[in-house]
Amino acid sequence: MVTIVNAVGSGDLGVELDLQTLGDDLSVPFTEYDPSNYHGLYVRLVEGGPLITVYRSGKYIISGCSSFQELETTNEEFISQLADLGICDQSLDPGFTVQNVVCTEELDSTVDLNTLSIGLGLEAVEYEPEQFPGLVYRPPEIGAVILVFANGKVVITGAADVATAEEAFSQLQTRIQNLIET
Repeated sequence: MVTIVNAVGSGDLGVELDLQTLGDDLSVPFTEYDPSNYHGLYVRLVEGGPLITVYRSGKYIISGCSSFQELETTNEEFISQLADLGICDQSLDPGFTVQNVVCTEELDSTVDLNTLSIGLGLEAVEYEPEQFPGLVYRPPEIGAVILVFANGKVVITGAADVATAEEAFSQLQTRIQNLIET
């Protein structure tokens, strides 16, 4: 079973925002707005918690959640903070959706990445050990990217849900097992 290490979601408040004022008005432990560095306002509702990046257009992204529940709770608390400031209504439906989930898992053993890169098919694999210590596998039939490391650790990213990440890992295990048997 894969473990979620980062869940990312996004929404749209449907209003244009003055980010400097919003950053000043929010009563949270952390805000940062430096338009000369980046055009978004960074917000953390709790110290060390998930990061909310808010844009002038009213769109926002929440990242750094370790579960879908934390993602949903962070979104609800953010909407509540904005409602307290009169920016939106508490019952606003921002069309919040999960965009990406990053998961980890481990294979049962170490992996020879050179052999695996050939076995998985060079057209679906990027492996340049001088640039990055892992193998990047993009299975054509699954909407996810799999990073495989020689120590057997695996990172699955780009999946919209855990089921897709689990399917990607399972498919990788099957491909590896088939390579071992041949």
